This record gives sequence, C-alpha cells and structure tokens, in this order.
Amino acid sequence: MKKILLLLVMLALALSSAHAINKRPYMMKEDFGIAPLDQCSLQYYYFIPCPTYSWFWGLYGWSPGAVIGTVFTVGDMPTGGFDVCDSSACYQVVGLRVLDFAGYGTTYPGLFTVEFDIYCADENGCPVGSSLWNSGPIETSRDWNEIVIDPPVDVSSCFIDPGPPGSHARFLITATHTGSDCSYPEWGFDNISSIVAEGCEMHVVGCLPALYPRPENSHYPVMHSGYYGIDFTYCPPQLFQDGGDTTWDGSLYGFIELAWRVELLCQPNATESTTWGSVKALYR
Repeated sequence: MKKILLLLVMLALALSSAHAINKRPYMMKEDFGIAPLDQCSLQYYYFIPCPTYSWFWGLYGWSPGAVIGTVFTVGDMPTGGFDVCDSSACYQVVGLRVLDFAGYGTTYPGLFTVEFDIYCADENGCPVGSSLWNSGPIETSRDWNEIVIDPPVDVSSCFIDPGPPGSHARFLITATHTGSDCSYPEWGFDNISSIVAEGCEMHVVGCLPALYPRPENSHYPVMHSGYYGIDFTYCPPQLFQDGGDTTWDGSLYGFIELAWRVELLCQPNATESTTWGSVKALYR
C-alpha cells in the first residue's frame, strides 16, 4: 500500500507546474573552501567528478512570489566528505552557500532579487511557525554565493528531540523570488543523467557514494529540495525531477537536490561567546 501511495505522489509531482521550469545542463568544478574548526557543513546534493568536473542543472523561469527551498536536519550524514554535525551542539546557522548560473542581478540591479528565510520544519518539509530570519532583498551573482548570517540564527527551537538536552534540529531554508523579473536566478541543482550519459562512474568526493534514482535508492528516505509554489501553495513541496528523466514517476534517474550548503556553528552552550572573525573568514 505504501509503495502505491508513493507512486501516486510521484505521478502528481511529475505532472506539476514545478516541472515546467526551464532546465539546461552545466559542467563546472566544485569549490570546497575551508571551514573554521568550530563550524560544520551540511549538504545533500551530489558532486560527481567526470573526471574532474561535475554536471549540474540550471533551472530558471520562476514566477513572481515563487518559493523554493531545502530542508536540513542536523545529524544527517552530509555528502561532500564533511563530518556529521553534532546534533546537540551545532544549532546556530551562520551561513548559506547557493549556486546561481545567471547572476543577472549584477547587470540589472533590482530585477532579479530573492529573499531567503529560515523556518523550523515538520516531517513533510513544511514550515512551522513564522520565519526565524529574513535576508531582505539579495541579488545573487553567477557562481557560488556565500551568504553570511550575522548574528547567527539559533534553530534550537526546531529540535526534533526536545530532550533535555534537545537534538536533531530540522529547519527549512527558502528563497522567494521578489524581483520585478523573477525568471532568474538560474538555480543550480545536481545532475545525474548527464553523468550517466557521459559514461562516468557514479561516485562523490567524500563518504557517501551517489545512488540513483532518488529517493528509492538513496541514503535518505525522502528528498530535501522542493518547490513550494506561491505563498506555500504546495506543502508538502513538489520535487524537482532530473532534467534527463522522461518517465512519469522519476524511475529512470529520480529527483535532484538544490546545490545549497548550510554552515553551522558548533558549541555546547548557546550562551557562550563567539568569535565572528573566524566565521566570516570562510567567506572572504
């Protein structure tokens, strides 16, 4: 029965408006960077060298007010070779990295702004309560964008296990298209089908091998990235199907994740002082 329900959900997603968004493949290198010792990183997207560059999808053509996002759970095994974040200590969000293949905001200021928000999230990836943080209008540039959150956002109110001590914070980071022309940014997602078409080995740099189709063959039972429509019309969110998958249920390559990474500050006590110079050094 559960398998039938999953297939029906996938059918609805495959026919949804989110899958009418334009897609085009890109190949580029990953930029890993070096995080301070008191910080940890969490991401779910695949980076698959082919042989030294990875394939990504760029998705564009958004509607004004459209919301996309990724749900993060502290304590999950991340892709990319990062250590698992301590679920009882790493709950202050200090940064976000996103990938944009357009970056037109630097050429036409004000047209392509987005606003990022952080919410606590339920088991379906839907927001719980009001936004914990709003970035205000941001124009992302072409390439990786490092967004510093200062002061940090404490997501201990999002603990799945209330404790004491509480642990495993689950939170949603969204981007809302607020500019007068919302067709861009051209958000970067991971890309499975181009890797397979190129005949490259399915692996990632780090501990987790790349498995597909997702989520049936995955390290996680659910996908994390989704399309929430206008003002959260869709909740649970609609998933993004790999651009090379022509099946109705995503059974060929599966679904893809936003190339987003969250940076968390790790300290046992939320009242301890923090040296922000070491945090901001990551983004210089």
